[in-house]
Amino acid sequence: MSATINEEVATVVSRGRPAVPGMLLAVLALLSALAPFSIDMYLPAFTRLAADLHTSAASVQLTLTTFLIGLALGQLVIGPLSDRLGRRRPLLLGSLVALLATLACALAPNIWVLTAGRFVQGCTGAAGIVISRAVAADRTSGARS
Repeated sequence: MSATINEEVATVVSRGRPAVPGMLLAVLALLSALAPFSIDMYLPAFTRLAADLHTSAASVQLTLTTFLIGLALGQLVIGPLSDRLGRRRPLLLGSLVALLATLACALAPNIWVLTAGRFVQGCTGAAGIVISRAVAADRTSGARS
């Protein structure tokens, strides 16, 4: 079995594209999963959010819509930006701003701050999705991707 893996690695390296190391692959998978995870963990709290922020269910649903709009726009912006500037800086900046937006959401005193924070989360959370796929494409090709 290890001979087969070594042959695959040698084939990929001989084409000029090294294989993706296991740790990098794990990090890329986690980065790619953060945005969907932030939706799935958030949905069950809708009722509680409406009560805590003294707002309607429709306003809380708007926070999900703005997150998804931010996620779509972020992918459109961050993809070309990471092509121009490289992968590392946009990924680190996107991750840092997403962390700060998450903190703002956790401390939001009203629905409008939460909505703005979720939009920023979506925009910057797109960095993990776009850049992780770009790194995989940079490092591998064909069926190996």
